[in-house]
Amino acid sequence: MADPKEDERDSNAESRVSRVPQKVSRQTSPLTPIALVVSLIAVGIAVWALVSAPEPSSVSSEGVPLTGDPKDRICTAGHAVAMAVQLQTNANVGADPAAIEAVAANARLAMLGGGDYLLSQISEDAPKDVADTARSFGNTLQQLGLNALAGVANDNDLQAGRYREAEESRNKLAQLCVR
Repeated sequence: MADPKEDERDSNAESRVSRVPQKVSRQTSPLTPIALVVSLIAVGIAVWALVSAPEPSSVSSEGVPLTGDPKDRICTAGHAVAMAVQLQTNANVGADPAAIEAVAANARLAMLGGGDYLLSQISEDAPKDVADTARSFGNTLQQLGLNALAGVANDNDLQAGRYREAEESRNKLAQLCVR
């Protein structure tokens, strides 16, 4: 059996706390104040950059800053898109089936990409009539391109109607851009 006095000595040894103050030395690096100053300067510069950033003159619906006159930007984009679609859909490369398919692929790309590009040039500060017409033209081009990729024939009633709608929007945008 264990000796009770021995157990008492062990428990007393464990519960003793030294009352003698202990000196804890702390080593600080000379780089600590330098790091603090550098971090404060970095925070100051970040705050200054945030506060002094210029407001973009106009922003597209995707949040991309746009420059220049909104109407001119839309008109220039609309003209470029109309030219790209016309060139790519009317290319004559002969009777080679691979070349015909390549022309069709380029036409689809011109419609999809051109519609997206035109829509990206419309900002909130654009004249409403120009913006609405450009939106109609861009959206219709995207619908045409996507349906063409899906195999919808040009003589399909809906697809033919989209072609007429795209042509009307293109003409109306051209008229608005002349004024």
